[in-house]
Amino acid sequence: MRNFTLLLTLLSITATHALRAQTADSTVTEAAASPFRLSGAVDVYYGYDFSEPLDQNRLYTTQAYRHNEFNLNWGYLQADYTTDRVRATLALQAGTYVQVNYAAEPNELTQLIAQANAGVRLAEGLWLDAGILPSHIGYESTFSGDNEIYTRALMAENSPYYETGAQLTAEVSDKITLKFLVLNGWQNIQETNNAKSLGFGMRYMPTEQLALSYSNYYGNEAPDGFEPKRRFFNNLNASYSFSERLTVAASADYGRQELFGSNRKGSWYAAMLIGRYRLGSHFALAGRIEHYSDEDEIIVTTDTPHGFQTSGASLNFDYNPAPGFLWRLEARGYDARDSIFYGRDKVQTGNLLLVTSFSIKL
Repeated sequence: MRNFTLLLTLLSITATHALRAQTADSTVTEAAASPFRLSGAVDVYYGYDFSEPLDQNRLYTTQAYRHNEFNLNWGYLQADYTTDRVRATLALQAGTYVQVNYAAEPNELTQLIAQANAGVRLAEGLWLDAGILPSHIGYESTFSGDNEIYTRALMAENSPYYETGAQLTAEVSDKITLKFLVLNGWQNIQETNNAKSLGFGMRYMPTEQLALSYSNYYGNEAPDGFEPKRRFFNNLNASYSFSERLTVAASADYGRQELFGSNRKGSWYAAMLIGRYRLGSHFALAGRIEHYSDEDEIIVTTDTPHGFQTSGASLNFDYNPAPGFLWRLEARGYDARDSIFYGRDKVQTGNLLLVTSFSIKL
């Protein structure tokens, strides 16, 4: 409750300053556009997990985290400042997604920050940004309304949603964008060791219908005082719009890391296929199939004989009565190799989630 109250106070201050700046700019000249922009989003949900987790916290996810409860998944207010030479973003957040995904951040105030970065244009099409940034990895993004399906795939849940460091973005052409990053680490704001990590991203759009992207990450995941354990991770995405109604996308992950307590290297991989079909101007249907394999428990710990090896399928229905607003219904099932889903009565290999949500983005 203290964090939520603090967030509201900070949001109020941010909104007041942004609005004052907009007013001041408009008095200078009505023709000039203000460099300030205020935006925000709210995503509220109700989810029922048929495993019935004892503490109501659902395992292996950050999205629709609470069972049998109406709650805020993610809400944020964002202020942007953009000119032709400099830019900056501050976004503050709250919700159950924040509660679980930022649990490792030791500073409670830091957990409220979704973005805090500033950048400068070094040349035409070349920007250098630094601070707390959105992740350069993956197909699905943090806000549910930007994705085809309400919940995120296991591969999205187990790769960074945010990063902290410096990012060089080069728009090579209208079809190719490159990113080069130096980071504190794998989804962390506060540094855990003296090493820095590296990242690279490339997006290629050969046609208006086809988009291809590749991203990677390399860094030491061991805390200070421990022997370095280097992680190398790769992500590949492809999406194709067959028409204004039908879009299909595929994504694959592969990572390797030196294991703790061993000289051996372990690996994990994941893949998903997702499709969305617009039934009309206000309705859409989407589906996803996926598999995640982490037998060495590098990313997901289960303490079971075969680690985290899980397949899943989702079916999602959207109703969009007004621009920016979505009412979503999703059914999602899992099937794991080991019994990893702990419930009120037993531990089982399967799991079923039903979830509905309202989201709006302004």
